[in-house]
Amino acid sequence: MPDTKERAPARPAGPGRAPRRRWTNLRPLLVLVVLVVLAGAGWGIVYHSPLLDARTVSVGGPVVLSGDQVAKVAAVPVGEPLAGIDLDAIRARVAAIPRVASVHVERDWPHTVRITVRERVTALVVPDADRYAEIDKDGVRFGTVDAAPAGVPIVKVDANTVSRETLRGVVQVVSALPPPVAQRVRDITARTRDDIVLVLDKGETVSWGGAEASDRKALVLTVLLTRPAKFYDVSAPDAPVTRTQPFPSLAPPAPAQPPASGASGAAVSTPSTP
Repeated sequence: MPDTKERAPARPAGPGRAPRRRWTNLRPLLVLVVLVVLAGAGWGIVYHSPLLDARTVSVGGPVVLSGDQVAKVAAVPVGEPLAGIDLDAIRARVAAIPRVASVHVERDWPHTVRITVRERVTALVVPDADRYAEIDKDGVRFGTVDAAPAGVPIVKVDANTVSRETLRGVVQVVSALPPPVAQRVRDITARTRDDIVLVLDKGETVSWGGAEASDRKALVLTVLLTRPAKFYDVSAPDAPVTRTQPFPSLAPPAPAQPPASGASGAAVSTPSTP
């Protein structure tokens, strides 16, 4: 049976359909434009507006240094936009302070530059004229004090010529000592990294040798100190020596004897009597 239904005629395009289609096509572009405008406004606020400028400098961590000292060296450009401040430059200026071991700089929105420092710790001191040079665990000289801090060993070397390697060796020795022994150390002599001598609180002398095997030497010395002696040699920890008299290397040289009257530098023989 033939289909007698008639199809409805297609609706002619009305006057409003084409503009609506064009609006739909332009919508992504308009969204992009809005986003760009908002981003530009945000960038302007962050980098140019006084709403987010640097107003305060916070310094944390120092013990010997004051916060004002660190802030003065940091030279943070207060009043400039916080986002545009060069943190690396601030970090480099603060790191140049000899007493500073490390520094961290960050922005603390909306108005603060936060600086956190870690100071070097005095591991030993070296006499320097009438004062003491402070040395850290890496052998770095970073400060000068009028008196040696309590409990810090004094190393008798030339502060101006001693090598950093020698000082690191001394620090390694001191670090290996157990606290009861370390507290007894009064001063240290280090001609070289391999010739380290300790002097204890009762006048005992310890010939340590080099910094190698310091942990082993410290254990041996702890045992030897239970024996009465004035001189200890742990430079060879598997064959330690104790004495009541100085070791030859530690004893002062004997004064030269003047030649006998009439004697010369050459040997003199006495003729035999026939």
